Amino acid sequence: MSVQPVILTVLSVLWSSFMAFLSLTGGLVVFGFILGYLEGRSNSHMIRSFGLRGVYATAWLGTPIHELSHAALCLLFGHRVTGIQLFQRSDAHGTIGYVSHAYNPDSLYQRIGNFFIGTAPLFGGSLAILLFGRVLLPDTFQKMTALIFSSDQGFLWMDPQSWAFYSHRLAKVFFVLFSSVRPGDYRFWIFAMLAFCTASHMSLSMEDIRGAASGGGALVLLIVVINSLSAVLDPSLSGQTMLLIGRLNAYLLLMMGLAVFFSLIHLLISWGLDHLRRLAGK
Repeated sequence: MSVQPVILTVLSVLWSSFMAFLSLTGGLVVFGFILGYLEGRSNSHMIRSFGLRGVYATAWLGTPIHELSHAALCLLFGHRVTGIQLFQRSDAHGTIGYVSHAYNPDSLYQRIGNFFIGTAPLFGGSLAILLFGRVLLPDTFQKMTALIFSSDQGFLWMDPQSWAFYSHRLAKVFFVLFSSVRPGDYRFWIFAMLAFCTASHMSLSMEDIRGAASGGGALVLLIVVINSLSAVLDPSLSGQTMLLIGRLNAYLLLMMGLAVFFSLIHLLISWGLDHLRRLAGK
């Protein structure tokens, strides 16, 4: 038996596994970094202007959503929640909310759960913004969700067509949001305030990142197993897996695109307030 086909198959499995892992996690890493940067800058401006009260002005909603997202994914992946604080005054470490949990390290499912539990605020915050839109702007919400969830087009990081699709679709989502809402409609401003509060506390803490990283290896192992079975039993399984990952990725990235937008607006507002404070102090 020739060794070359085996080597080629192994390399193919490893490459497809790498691409699947990149497609599944790349968006979370990039958007998590962007949201973290925006949140850090916004908090700096707000603290200079108002002290910690400036952070609490948005944290009263954003932090509970952040922590509830962790807790919900703990339950989904069978982890035991051992402690939870949805919102508190900042302690010596700057913590204003937390979720602690325990799991069975021998369970692959629960170990994989660490990745999704750690990144849960990115999912939960995005869904919360859509929920606020559903309640306050139902007509606009229906149009936006139709754009986000109706397409079968997926998003793969190494595919230029995916980037073109994502940019075009996200622009449409923003157009629907702002073209169908009248400035005098108080419901839009309530939605915007809730979205600011949520998006400005979606970023991941170092503890969140460490928790997610601890589940990354188990997630890679699962993907390699799936692709190995695909190579042996059904070559189409790998393609179906990538199609599913691509669709989920497209949905998630479109939702997080909204979160980044509102987080950017919050940064501009906090910068403006900080700038006015400095001018007033001269």
